[in-house]
Amino acid sequence: MKLSKRKKTFYALLAAGLGFIFIGTVSAIYNSIPVEVSIDNSIQPDKIDIITPNMNIGNTANITLTGSSFNITIADPDRKIIRSDNDSSYFHYILVAKKEGEHTITVKNVGNSQLNIVGSAYTKGNPIAFSGQLMLIVTGVIVTGLSLKLKNR
Repeated sequence: MKLSKRKKTFYALLAAGLGFIFIGTVSAIYNSIPVEVSIDNSIQPDKIDIITPNMNIGNTANITLTGSSFNITIADPDRKIIRSDNDSSYFHYILVAKKEGEHTITVKNVGNSQLNIVGSAYTKGNPIAFSGQLMLIVTGVIVTGLSLKLKNR
């Protein structure tokens, strides 16, 4: 059975459209689920590191700092300070999110040697990434619509 050029185009457009919709939907769902990521890093003297996990209520961030002297500030999504230490050389804290949103962990190495950060945090995608997935779904709907229009000719 040989397919006409029109049928081949219809099936190709239909498959592409449904593929876009499927990938966009799966990606959007994954974007909203927090996953644990490593926050291992080192900071040179007089440098700052800002860590911004986007957490759901109850998610955790486990952070340990060792080495040089440093200042650390942990803030909730409303920028309220949860914890702040200055001129420390060791720090361990397990942050449990009480509010949903982007928490901010700011670390400044104020010493004269390397500062090591070890830990992990749960984070999910941000709303800007979500708009990309929605655009993929809309593209899939448009391409699927074009394929159906081609079939009805």
